[in-house]
Amino acid sequence: MSVATLEGSLHRGCGGRYTLETEAVTVRLSGMSAEVDRGYFRCDKCGHDNRSIDQREAAEKAATDRIRAANSLLAPRGIKQLRESLGLTIAQFAELCYGTPKGIVEGWEKGRYLQNRDADALMRSLTDREVLERRAAKAGVILPELVVAASPPE
Repeated sequence: MSVATLEGSLHRGCGGRYTLETEAVTVRLSGMSAEVDRGYFRCDKCGHDNRSIDQREAAEKAATDRIRAANSLLAPRGIKQLRESLGLTIAQFAELCYGTPKGIVEGWEKGRYLQNRDADALMRSLTDREVLERRAAKAGVILPELVVAASPPE
């Protein structure tokens, strides 16, 4: 039986029934935190708790969304649009972000990782042509010929 379907199921240890409960948890990501509700199953007889991976992941997603909104961070789609508007590959963009591993940048673009405030500010600063050229010179990145400074996406 899947943990996700425990509602009303029999707890084999004591004969009680599982009920869906919620608890407030603080999720910390990238130096920021958010309090969200997380579901879990509790036996109504002995109090045994059972938490699923799906419940944990749902709480982390809710926290990520809340943190992103509270700190006005670029969304994954916005990060990718910014990089593409500058005509940069993931590897080039990663170098301009102080040599951030390209796997992290890919994670930001796909929503697997949440960038911190400093990384977000750095990415947004690349829309300024002067900043972009200075960072590219320091990082040894050759910019495409016709890059027009873009506005940071929402």
